[in-house]
Order: sequence, then C-alpha cells, then structure tokens
Amino acid sequence: MLEIKTGKPKYKEISKFPAVKKDIALVVDKKIEALELVKTIKKACGSNIKDIEIFDVYEGKGIEEGKKSLAYSLTFSSQEKTLTDEEINPLLDKIAVATNKEFGATLRD
Repeated sequence: MLEIKTGKPKYKEISKFPAVKKDIALVVDKKIEALELVKTIKKACGSNIKDIEIFDVYEGKGIEEGKKSLAYSLTFSSQEKTLTDEEINPLLDKIAVATNKEFGATLRD
C-alpha cells in the first residue's frame, strides 16, 4: 500500500542568479561505477554544485585498455551571486584531485 505523508511541504528557493554548466570527462578503471564518482564530485564541490548528469561513457580508441571515460555535465549555482570562472575552476581542480585520490581518475584531454 502507498503511504500518505503529512506535514509541511519542503521546498528550496530557486536562485535569482543563472546557473553555470561545465563538462568534465574522467578516465577510470572499467570496474568503477559512475555513481561512485558522483558522490565524490558532490563532496568535493559542496553546496555550489546543484546537478550532476552523466552524458557519455566511452571505451575504445584513445582510451587505455581496461579503462573507460565517464563524461559529466555539472551545474553550479549560488543563491548569493552569479558564479564566475575564477570561482568554478578551483572546484573543477578539487574534483580532479578528489577523484584521482579516491579512484585513480585522470582528466581526459
């Protein structure tokens, strides 16, 4: 049976400031699941990352044997201001460091 939830509805205010999208591709061992990387990306970026979507998984020419490339579309947003490249680029660096440390991931050229 379906449960009926009661109480006050929860909501988040929509930011007045535009979101910024960036793509990143990481090369990892084939056995690593895409969701594992999502958790690490969220932890590295904190509250500035609003959405993470995987849009490509690639194995083949240009990728080392036993590896795969996982490409993500990242959406960054702030409730206080429009984020600049100077603010987002260090977050991308943090993602690269965190995923490398945890999974041996490297940025795909």
